[in-house]
Amino acid sequence: MQVEDHDVDILFTGGEILTLDPARPYIQHGAVAITGKSVVAIGSVEEVRRKIRSAARTFDFSDLLMIPGLIDCHNHLFQTLGKTLGDGLTLLPWLSEFMLPLAANISSDEAIKAARMAALNCVLSGTTSVIDNHYAPVDEATTIGVATAIEEVGLRGVVARGIFGMMVDGGIKMNCDTRLFKYSNKDELEITQNCIAEKPKGSLVEIWPAPENVVYVDPELIIACHELATSADVSWHAHCSESKYEVEIFESIHGVRPAKWLNKEGILNSRTTLAHGIWFDDEEISLLGQCRANISHQPVCNQYLASGIVKLGPLMNAGANVALGTDGMAVAGQNMFEAMKSAQMLQHVRELDPTSSTSELVLCMATRNGGRMLKRNVGRIVEGSLADLVFVDMSGVHHRPASKKVCSLTLSTTASDVKHVVVNGQIVVEDGRSTCVDQEKIIADAMQAANDLICRAGLAKLVKHWNEPSVH
Repeated sequence: MQVEDHDVDILFTGGEILTLDPARPYIQHGAVAITGKSVVAIGSVEEVRRKIRSAARTFDFSDLLMIPGLIDCHNHLFQTLGKTLGDGLTLLPWLSEFMLPLAANISSDEAIKAARMAALNCVLSGTTSVIDNHYAPVDEATTIGVATAIEEVGLRGVVARGIFGMMVDGGIKMNCDTRLFKYSNKDELEITQNCIAEKPKGSLVEIWPAPENVVYVDPELIIACHELATSADVSWHAHCSESKYEVEIFESIHGVRPAKWLNKEGILNSRTTLAHGIWFDDEEISLLGQCRANISHQPVCNQYLASGIVKLGPLMNAGANVALGTDGMAVAGQNMFEAMKSAQMLQHVRELDPTSSTSELVLCMATRNGGRMLKRNVGRIVEGSLADLVFVDMSGVHHRPASKKVCSLTLSTTASDVKHVVVNGQIVVEDGRSTCVDQEKIIADAMQAANDLICRAGLAKLVKHWNEPSVH
């Protein structure tokens, strides 16, 4: 792309760049020029200066490392109000005793305040896109309100509107809170369709259908969600095979494992985005790969709830697209740097092989693979890509010496190392602070909402300052 005849909006110059472009993955003493929403030039400082005439604003990032914006492919932003309360519970009790009662009691105002604070946490720690599986409350006004709150903070992404529909056997067997099954199947689809019309494909924050879990959503409703996503040219999102107990429940009802059922119904393809995907068997993995389905891997959450370890190598070798997510603050998901480190280390343990995953692999999962899941031109820094950039300070003692920057990036980076963040060509974090919103007010509003919700939902019993440790 030639831009000799045009000024550029922003020129970043002088630092190192991990581009995630296989043709040129690393640039030393590099530069990136942005016009509007897009990268219009990238290369060495000398190369870029030959291509451009002038820049409205120039940043010297000589002491920083530039990477593509990180993409969190599964989060529940509203759950941040329940952070720490589910400690010590496995998945099914965690849902029935803690999270689903919290979700059934949260108000629209509280959910939006929670989403705004959690989105702020995302962007301050280098996440530029998020798939927020929002499932409480899910009326049209709240769903759009959550999407707007994410946009206000400066994030790109998706609100995957959680869909429950009518209660089915899977919901009963999983002890789901009946208050979440408040809409008919018809109403769920109509509300979602209205939300998509307001935030369609191509919006900074899109709306996707999200049948909440393949176990406790009516199969006909799951199929209808796939059809709605296809007609709107978006993707759809669901929890699948997170726990071996979920798989057992699904198989006891339907006589087949979840991914095999999805394939049999013709709804397993590149629009399908499945969160967790830990307990797929070999045949399911083959089907997921053949259909080019997307899996979002949440390694920190999976450790916290002792759910298991995803079969990363087999899934990727089969052809599935595996990206990374945090799953949110209620399951200790702090940021994508933690997710990358955990993803890398867990595969070493699972395979008993330190070559089974690398820093390069997990960074690809957190960037390029996430862009593929979103179906947007993000996750790489190349000419023509959307300008989502993160600048990381690698000068701290915990990074020294950083003989190989990508290893130090994925294994040693903390959220506070993130200095600047660009989303859609706009600087949304500068010197570690949001340029878009009042951070202190957002935090104060969410803290008040958390206190009110915990009391109203009857969750005060989970607020314990110390549990004497025991050994099993």
